[in-house]
This record gives sequence, C-alpha cells and structure tokens, in this order.
Amino acid sequence: MARSYKILALIGDGIAEEIVTEAIKILRTSEETFGFNLEIIGPYPFGAKYWFDSGRKTAWHPEITRDLIYEADGIFKGPVGLPGSLEDVKLNYEVGFLPVALRSDLDCYANIRPCRLREGVKGVLAGKKPGDIDFVIIRENTEQCLAEATHFGGISDISGYFKRAGKIELAADVFIQTTKGCERVIKYAFELARKRRGAPIDGKKRVTCACKWGILRGDSLFKRTFDEVAKSYPDVEADSAWIDGWTYWAVMRPEFYNVVVTPNQYGDIISDLSGALQGSMGLAAALNAGDQHAFAEATHGSAPDIARKNIANPTSIILSMGLLLNWIGEKHDDSRLKSAGAVIDKAVDVLLSEGKVKTPDLGGSNNTKQVGDAIAEKIKELYIKNKA
Repeated sequence: MARSYKILALIGDGIAEEIVTEAIKILRTSEETFGFNLEIIGPYPFGAKYWFDSGRKTAWHPEITRDLIYEADGIFKGPVGLPGSLEDVKLNYEVGFLPVALRSDLDCYANIRPCRLREGVKGVLAGKKPGDIDFVIIRENTEQCLAEATHFGGISDISGYFKRAGKIELAADVFIQTTKGCERVIKYAFELARKRRGAPIDGKKRVTCACKWGILRGDSLFKRTFDEVAKSYPDVEADSAWIDGWTYWAVMRPEFYNVVVTPNQYGDIISDLSGALQGSMGLAAALNAGDQHAFAEATHGSAPDIARKNIANPTSIILSMGLLLNWIGEKHDDSRLKSAGAVIDKAVDVLLSEGKVKTPDLGGSNNTKQVGDAIAEKIKELYIKNKA
C-alpha cells in the first residue's frame, strides 16, 4: 500500500484563513495530479484571535496536540498576530501560540527564504530585470536574540524586565549563539549553494556570511565558524559582509548574491528587504527545516487591514507548499513530491509571466481565490505538458 503523508494545517490570524484555503487547494491539486497520498489534518485555528476569544486561556484549538505536531510529516501555518497581541506578556512569554515551539522543539534550525525577481513582476530597482535577482537567505532559526521568546524556544531565565513601583524600568534580551547552531546552518547554506546555478552576475556558487563580527561576540563566533566550514567546500566561494553593509549591496548589486547565511534576527529583517526586491511580500516563500521536521509559512504578516476582503496574495504560502513538498520528497526519496514542488514554482512563473491574473499588490484586480484557482490549473497543464 502506498505511503500516506500526514500534513497538519494551521490557520492563524488576519488573512490566514483566506490564504491557507488556497494552500490546501494546491496540495489537493498536487496530490491528484502527481499521484501521492496526503492526509491533510485540519485546518485548525490558533493565534492571537483564538487567544482573545478564549478569554486569554489558550491560543490553539484542542485538536492541536504535541503528539500531533511531532507525528506530522509536514506542517504549514498562516501568519499570526493582531494589534495588541505583541504587548500581551502572558501570550508571548508564558503561554505561547502553540503547545510546541515549532522552531526550537522541532529543531527546524534553517529558515529558507528565496528571493527571485520573476518574469511579469515589476521590480523596485531601476534597471534590474528577471534573472538579475535570484538568491536565497538561510536564516539560523533557533538561536541569537529570538531564542528567548516562548514561541521561538523560551530561555526565560536569562531575559526579562526589571520593575520599580510596578513600572518597567529595564528590559534585558540575551543573545545566544552556539558552535553547533552556527555550524549546522552554515553547512546547510554551503550544501544548498552546491545545488544552485550560482549567482546571476557571474554564475559562481557563492555563500555570503552576513553578520557583525568583530563587534558582537556571538557574531564573531558565527564568522569564525563560517570560515572553518568554508574550508570543506573549496568548490564554493566564501564571501562575507557586515550585515549593515549587506543591506546596501543587496540594493546596489543584488545579482552578486547566491546564498546568504545569517544569524536569526538579521535573517528576519533582511528577508523583508528581499520581499521588496522581488516585487511583493506576497511572493516571499519560507520553509523552516531541520533534519527530522519542517514547517512552511508565508514570510509576510497577518495583514488584518485587508482580512476578509479576499484580496490577499496567496502566492507566498503556495510557493512555501512547494518547498515543503520538496523537503518531504527529499527526506523520503519520493520523486513525486519533489516533482510537485518544482512544478508549483514553475506554475507561479508561468502565471506571472502571462500577467492576466494578479492580486492588487502586483497591480492586478483579481482576488485570492482566483489566483489560487489559476495556479492550480497551471499545475495540471504543466504536468500534462511534461508528460507529452
């Protein structure tokens, strides 16, 4: 009997329900088209709205359990967060959004965030055309300053607030970097560079280390580890830039970059910049991956200002589905899932290049559902074309 892959779907806040619906549509289309079996569990709600609706008792549906999360072959979730939720200390630092801190408890240490300017998308940089911008940010996902937040992995005893007369007067955040944490994500970046075509400017397989070594001790450890790991990859060029300098060069010369590896918070920040470079955050995919577990998500936030208007661009989470299927396919040596992942990406390329179906963020007038439907149709068309 053919293996069935268990996929857990989680909704989130704001536009999450609209885009998660389209992500499930793409999974179902891929399943039917490529002939593999998926057991899609959910989608179950979680997040800030669930937290407030429950009277601040829980942030997730009771069907979402630790066992379910660990048993899933893959997970994907919509964005979370609403106005007021970031100031909720109990939610963010005590309870968390889920019974498991996905990044740390599942050890999803590499956050993969591609940046590619696609045909049919108007770029924000003058003179840059499709093919000029094509790099991947590999963000270390379990350490640095974000390691302390409960929903990222809770190191609650070394960071916090100091109060005097009931008022917060001091806040402390501790940055944590370990040799193991640095080494494995840097190796991931070099292995990825070996698989890619190389930087658009010269075709070189290149990994750029972006941090602030020589100033911050954790970043100095990251850079030293990078230099040591690079010795094992003589076929890949090792490049380095201070993180602030990288943001300059990413705008002035984005075609130089192939793979960029960086500590946690920096990766979170510069991947928003990369969202702009590729034309919209609605095109910015993300996969959080480890050796045993992975979960996909859109890079963008919950956008409550456009929630329930059916105008959100679902392409980010759809592209993330492609990354997730490829990861599962790699893990289980299943060519059907790897092929589906590649075709999802190609289907988006074809749709954008035609320029007929676009959401408002890309200058179009189509709605969320119409974009999802169009991508699903392109997947089927490409499959038939490839089989011919």
